[in-house]
Amino acid sequence: MVPDSSTHNEKIQLLWNGFVKVALKSSFTSSLVLNLLKCLVERLYVTGKNDLLPIPTLYQMIMSHSKFLTVILDQTDEFDTAKASLIDLLTTLAHKDGSCCHTAHVAVLLGAYGANLSQTDQKILLLINLYERNGAVLSEYRPYLWGPMAIEHHSIRKNLGASLFKQASMDKVLENLNTDKLYQSVLKFPLRRKLKPLEVGDVQFLKSTEECYDPAFLLPLFSHLLAPASLVNCRMFAETNCLGFTLAALSSHDAGTRAAAYHILTRFNQHLEGAKFVEKEQFIYLLECVRNSIDTPNAKLACIITVFMAKVAQLLLKPDDHMYQVINSFLLLKPAMDVMHVPEFYKLFNSSALEYKQERSWILSLLGDGLRETADYRIFEKRYVFKLLLCFHDSAISDNHTKMQVLNIVQAACNLKTVATDLSKNHGIVAWISGAIVSSSTTPARHQQFTQILHDLWFTLLGTRERVEKETEKTSRGCLPVLFTNEMLLTMLTLLENFGEVQDTAVFDTFLETLGSVLQHLDLTKEQYQGNGYTVSIVQISTRHILLLLKMWATFASDMQLLENIKTMVEPTVSRNDQQTRPYKSVLKTTTKTNAVGDAPNLNDLSQCSTVAECTKRLLAVVLHCKLSSSNKNTAQSVNNCNLSVVQWALEQLKIFLNDTLVNCEGSPLENTSKHQETLQELLAVQNKLLRWLLSALQESSANTGVANMLTVSILLNKEAGKQIVTLLLDIYSQIYHVKGKVHAGNIEWTNDIQNAVHLVNDIVLHLLSSTSSAGNDSLFQGVLQQSSHVKALHMVQGLTSADGKDNVELVSLFIRDVCLNTQQPTHFLQCVNDARMGSLDSVTNLPVKSPKKIKRKSGTAIIAASEFSAKKSKKKASVVNI
Repeated sequence: MVPDSSTHNEKIQLLWNGFVKVALKSSFTSSLVLNLLKCLVERLYVTGKNDLLPIPTLYQMIMSHSKFLTVILDQTDEFDTAKASLIDLLTTLAHKDGSCCHTAHVAVLLGAYGANLSQTDQKILLLINLYERNGAVLSEYRPYLWGPMAIEHHSIRKNLGASLFKQASMDKVLENLNTDKLYQSVLKFPLRRKLKPLEVGDVQFLKSTEECYDPAFLLPLFSHLLAPASLVNCRMFAETNCLGFTLAALSSHDAGTRAAAYHILTRFNQHLEGAKFVEKEQFIYLLECVRNSIDTPNAKLACIITVFMAKVAQLLLKPDDHMYQVINSFLLLKPAMDVMHVPEFYKLFNSSALEYKQERSWILSLLGDGLRETADYRIFEKRYVFKLLLCFHDSAISDNHTKMQVLNIVQAACNLKTVATDLSKNHGIVAWISGAIVSSSTTPARHQQFTQILHDLWFTLLGTRERVEKETEKTSRGCLPVLFTNEMLLTMLTLLENFGEVQDTAVFDTFLETLGSVLQHLDLTKEQYQGNGYTVSIVQISTRHILLLLKMWATFASDMQLLENIKTMVEPTVSRNDQQTRPYKSVLKTTTKTNAVGDAPNLNDLSQCSTVAECTKRLLAVVLHCKLSSSNKNTAQSVNNCNLSVVQWALEQLKIFLNDTLVNCEGSPLENTSKHQETLQELLAVQNKLLRWLLSALQESSANTGVANMLTVSILLNKEAGKQIVTLLLDIYSQIYHVKGKVHAGNIEWTNDIQNAVHLVNDIVLHLLSSTSSAGNDSLFQGVLQQSSHVKALHMVQGLTSADGKDNVELVSLFIRDVCLNTQQPTHFLQCVNDARMGSLDSVTNLPVKSPKKIKRKSGTAIIAASEFSAKKSKKKASVVNI
């Protein structure tokens, strides 16, 4: 039977109408519900289907909601996401049916608008433009006011009526502008913003920030304010930086934006002729110079030139400023400016006047603000700007303020890929930074600046803003030159050694992010070279570098015990004062920050706590690239103790992360929670890398000649540290099986990750057990291996792990559990071995590779569960294999 289509449509109509009413009534402030409504509207309201709730009715239901004004007029962050989702929903409905766009709605939209480049404000501007295209009369609201002032203005209009109401004057509109904010908008003008945008643009793509004003709104507003019939306050227009904002628009990539800026300058020049204020003639001459400097219509000027003109427009209103006379003398020299060179660079930078510091500071400030594109860099190169600046920074006549300005210019250059590449190839910028670090004073501000420069330079040259540590696969893109990457790492380590104390967690996090990315990129480079048959030498990060990082981390985390342990371990090493221990002096060179009550991290500050946690994760990733320092017979104990402290800290942090994640996951099945799965998978990946790093360090130290070089022996000799490391390993072991018990058995990828982790822990513990047995000193395992049964069981386990190169995971796990519980005999292990040997096998070393059915791998049981299973078997069978 074919269902009746009309009945089906009626059901959809009833369901949709009921859902809309319930959603708007109960979840109007929920961004998820509003986004769901938007998606359903796009799917359900198709051309030809008019049986659903009419769009104008739905639009009116939203506009008349009791919480509509609360959400859309919100100026805080409380309803920020809901406001953006609400604007998206209104825009979708307006696109579907333009008849719902009424002129009366414009006042509310202007009250919700902030004239910024934020995503929400860009969406509101697109919605206002959509209203205009659908016939709404916007001329009633000109000149536009926005934000709280618009709400107040239109409230008065509603009370007085159209006959008594007066339109807003130019002074009132300009008062709504923030002068300082507009000046920052001049310096960070959105170069890629179009005059008539068709979509919401990302501020990074626009080359600006969200706090800057939107030229797509302000430029048409300026054009209306400067209409021929308007009464214009020309001095106020220049004083509020509106003239400077218009001049900055001449650098826009959009031809329409530049044309609008030239149009506004023309109207402003016409009003200047009839204006009356002191600086009138100077502004007329400035605009005449701009006109004479342009050769082609609608020409695009470099940012360094437009920023210069915007700064000059401000200086003309400050006759008491020293630069007023200097800049006026420059303007009066010629009727036009050379827009292909930095204005007055040589004269101001090499000034011989008594106020030379002020003149030099002004031109350096101009260079830092004006370097925004490759075109600006080409203008700089014509005057050899960077060669002069880099040399001047290292000279004796450069003071701290000037050095900071030079570093600001370098930092601006490092954000442009073409410029950063040229500086690296032709100016040796990385080597220069390394030398500047050594010669600079160790102040927190200087450390922050160098850290940010290296961060911007590295990630700009890397070609992407995505962090390398998030890459889980080899990428096909080519690596950076290995010499450059090695030089970058050496510079990072130089910065670490010369600035041993940081007071800001955000700076420390940025440093760790850059260092981890460089180390990972070096590993990727090495793999690619080796894959092509080449041998490459890379720089290694050593134990003393990790100790410096641990010292900073302990300061931020208020871990006074770790600070004391580092000091206790390093002092004996430094006291020898030989060639091998001398580098460790940098760990004690800086004074340890005393964490008073006011300096301790605020645990109630979630942002600070999250930053410390992020630093811990990044530092843990850096530790995985550490090359543990070797030692000779004289420095064996002290250097190896430093190595042990690094291993112990890494295991402790891994245990904490796993424990916190498992606690957060309690009460919800992991296989149904994608967020928990992603978190645990990332932790398992880090865990396996850490365990593989530890196993490699143990095996490498065992391969070295001489007992004093063995990290394994140092673990055995240092009883306290060794026991702590073993305890941490076993705790992690238990957590691994806890995760295994909660993960869905059918997830093969998860099973492999956990199985690899079990293998790695087995290998590490068995390595320590074998070393303990060979050394004859069983203090690490509390004398368990002095019993013959455990020694013979150890030989059996070694046979299990070596048979066919495969590992009987459950059997080895049971043996390790028996050793850790300090049992008299490995009863559970022997019971399972007995069950496995019920066949025709004569020796344990020939056990089948597959686990017996009684020891199910896929069950995901923990060690304790496996032992309970074998205990039940032992009650049924009284005979136990005797060794």
